[in-house]
Amino acid sequence: MARGMATMAVVETSTDAGPTTPATGTPVGADPVDAATTAVAPGATRPPATRTGDPGVATAPLVAAPTAAVAPVEPAPVAASEEPAAPAAAPVVGTERPRPRPRPTPAAPPAATAWGAPAGQRPAPVSAVDPAEAEEFLRQFFAEAEEPGATTVKGGAAPSTSPEERIAAVREEIARTGTYVHTTAELTFGARVAWRNSARCIGRLYWRSLHLRDRRHVSAPDEVAAECIGHLDEATRRGRIRSTITIFAPDTPTAPGPRIWNEQLIRYAGYRTGGRVLGDPRHVGFTDHARSLGWVPPSPMGRFDVLPLVVSGGGEWAEKGPQFVGIPAESVLEVDLHHPDHRWFADLGLRWHALPVISNMRLDIGGISYPAAPFNGWYMATEIGARNLSDADRYDMLREVAEKMGLDTSSDRTMWRDRAAVELTLAVQHSFDVAGVSMADHHGESERFLRHLEREEQAGRTCPVDWSWIVPPISGGLTPVFHRYYDEPTDTGPMFRMDPQAAARAGGCPV
Repeated sequence: MARGMATMAVVETSTDAGPTTPATGTPVGADPVDAATTAVAPGATRPPATRTGDPGVATAPLVAAPTAAVAPVEPAPVAASEEPAAPAAAPVVGTERPRPRPRPTPAAPPAATAWGAPAGQRPAPVSAVDPAEAEEFLRQFFAEAEEPGATTVKGGAAPSTSPEERIAAVREEIARTGTYVHTTAELTFGARVAWRNSARCIGRLYWRSLHLRDRRHVSAPDEVAAECIGHLDEATRRGRIRSTITIFAPDTPTAPGPRIWNEQLIRYAGYRTGGRVLGDPRHVGFTDHARSLGWVPPSPMGRFDVLPLVVSGGGEWAEKGPQFVGIPAESVLEVDLHHPDHRWFADLGLRWHALPVISNMRLDIGGISYPAAPFNGWYMATEIGARNLSDADRYDMLREVAEKMGLDTSSDRTMWRDRAAVELTLAVQHSFDVAGVSMADHHGESERFLRHLEREEQAGRTCPVDWSWIVPPISGGLTPVFHRYYDEPTDTGPMFRMDPQAAARAGGCPV
């Protein structure tokens, strides 16, 4: 998933505005870590663990690598209630006219549904909520409720009941129904803290700015798909990316919530063509599965064809199997890539989407699990330039760029890969800036992450960190996040999780 979550909507508070263009969409995604940071002498670093998964989630705000994006200009501080100023000359995306709800295209159900139950059978119910886990979350909620921006929602207010009254009511509700319902303030707080706990996100300074779209009443696949498209429209904002999360119906003891099969709401197809892959090799399996459901790729097929949404409904729709819905072109903002110095770069025909929305991680808050809770931040340039376009198992563009630059590619000792990766990343950063689309850079975001660490320490909290995801994939030693140790991630508190079935669905496996 992308390395940070895109900045969620600035709903109240942080005096730190995100990059004026999207920061990496690194999803908050990984196991959070209880980290009490310990400074380390420059150069004394821990070897990074092998990085796996798609680092493309936006990074800035929630920013997330397979991952969100922001303009290269260093953001100026803004008032607590303000959002970052809109980038100049932002591209126009979409229209103001209301769009009719897209209808899913039914398909013959696969051998198994998203919950692993044979098609036509209702999935097994989940266990009842643990009252102790619910109480632990609620006590944290009340303890931090007065912290600026932690729980405030537009049109909402701080909790009006006492902690003991609320805990007693929740325990009674769990005893009666096996679960309970979060208030809007609790849901907002839980989602924001899950971002704050995201060990793989470098953009957590903006955790209080996450904008909540509460869609817990939505379970039907066509409505889930329509709301996902609405998320794209609301979060993109013509390039002035807003960190946003849309939360759908949770799993309960009596019914499952909906599932979004896509790894991110916007991903490019990968087609098997005579031993080679046209497009993104990472999504060949998902592309094959979408086609088996009836999706027809554009003609001619290209390297950057946006995949459809694949959704399994919740509740009464759970046993009907996945359905696909195409994403309207006007809801996908893309940036054509060109280089500030090399005119030939534009001839490579590269482009990338502006909004990284991680869509297959489950959000766990106080014992309640929301299996469909897509969220975004903005991209960091390295996520696209040094990973998505450079990795050998992705678009693998380094050799072609190096040859265009006239570099000697006969030996790795010429460092042609390094030089090509830097130029690819520069092209991404430059192109997003010119287009007025939010995008973070790894130097500025590293500085802001250390600011986040300082604030968490001042608040008496630990900060989960996965070193191998926080340190950027290029020029790591030139950033301050490289030169220190961090505590290992833990598995407690509100957080985003990836389960094996979600990972399999993202790969196109109908388990």
